[in-house]
Amino acid sequence: MVKCPKCGTQNPDEILWCKNCDTKIIDVIESDKNMYIDEYEKLLPYNKMNYEYNNYYKKKAIKIFTVLVSFIIIFSVLLVYFNVTKGSDFSGINCKINEDFWFEEDKIITDDGWIFKIEKVKDYTLNGVVLGMKQYSRHDTPYDPCDIFSPADLLIGVNNVKENPEKYDYSITSFDNRVVCWYLKYNNVGDYHYFKSHTGNNHLIPHNEEVLEMFKNISLKDNVLIQGSLVNLYGTRGQDRFVWTTDTYIGNYDCEIILVDELIIE
Repeated sequence: MVKCPKCGTQNPDEILWCKNCDTKIIDVIESDKNMYIDEYEKLLPYNKMNYEYNNYYKKKAIKIFTVLVSFIIIFSVLLVYFNVTKGSDFSGINCKINEDFWFEEDKIITDDGWIFKIEKVKDYTLNGVVLGMKQYSRHDTPYDPCDIFSPADLLIGVNNVKENPEKYDYSITSFDNRVVCWYLKYNNVGDYHYFKSHTGNNHLIPHNEEVLEMFKNISLKDNVLIQGSLVNLYGTRGQDRFVWTTDTYIGNYDCEIILVDELIIE
């Protein structure tokens, strides 16, 4: 509706003359139109600036998002590479007997002041297949004094798991902080329980230089023969105390701590 400037009558938009007083209305429409054009032209610089401002930050957000996605992809690839490639052998072991740690009678002594009394539980022989492996360093976090003299863990399968490992469709979901977690795809409950009771995580302590060097040659799927002793360790350093005790049967939830006198890769 258009209001007549003379009499104030509301007229339909398409009428050019006021239906009440015959005053020409087209001039009012043109005047309003010109006013809107003027206002629009005044806003053009602002609209252009606002568009450029929004477009700049939109592009910047896209760049940041792209960088983040690229970083996540690269980090994931490196993580897989580290876990799969670096976790497949112990070539990076660099601890040294008589430098980082040494043996005195029934004790292990570390260069940072820990003294661990060794309590022999029993003689021990383990013959199995390496299903998973993890190496440790004194620089790992959180700090664990046992990482200094026990640089290797092996998840080992025995008996039928050793003879027929392909029968068990397993995958290791995590292997860190001296704990291994695995998942077994199975259709037979008996196979699952057999695998669980015939595999175990073994913490290895090299008792001599020859064993420490042999650690560096171990790879996944190797058959290994380990001879030595199951031990409990009781550590002190000033007021600090650290206890590390062994399990005595492979397959239980606790782990075997083995002071290794001889290691043979078959």
